[in-house]
Amino acid sequence: MKKILKILLVLLIIYLVAAAVFWSIGNHELRTLIEEGVLDSEYTREELSQLCNEGEVDIFWGCITGGVW
Repeated sequence: MKKILKILLVLLIIYLVAAAVFWSIGNHELRTLIEEGVLDSEYTREELSQLCNEGEVDIFWGCITGGVW
C-alpha cells in the first residue's frame, strides 16, 4: 500500500510540474503578443479565441492556458 501511495505522489508531482511549465509557456506567449501590440493588455477570452481560430499568430500554448481550447 505504501508503494502505491509513493507512486501516486510521484505522478502527482510530475503532473504539477508539467502543468506549471505549460502554463508558463502559455503566459509567455500571451505577454509577447501584448508587447508586440497584437493583443490588448485587457484582452477578453473572445478576443483570444478569435486569434486562436484565425491561425495567423502562432500561440498554441497561449490558447490552451487561456482557456480557449
